[in-house]
Amino acid sequence: MYEMHIAPDDSSGLLVWHVIAKQAANSLCGQTVDRGADGMSTDRHCLSCMRSFQELMAARADSSAEGRPDGLTV
Repeated sequence: MYEMHIAPDDSSGLLVWHVIAKQAANSLCGQTVDRGADGMSTDRHCLSCMRSFQELMAARADSSAEGRPDGLTV
């Protein structure tokens, strides 16, 4: 399970949405995320987190499709 939390971007300092595993202290990009700072608002997303999340979901879909004759995921 993953959650989205707002924190500054390391390179720009702008607030962005980061992806964080439910029980983790850091986001997928390694940024420390303050879970209590979610009263903020932004439309920006951490590209590194999004890329990592996409790769995790693709790997999960691939492993779900293994062994199924139709190759479809559940």
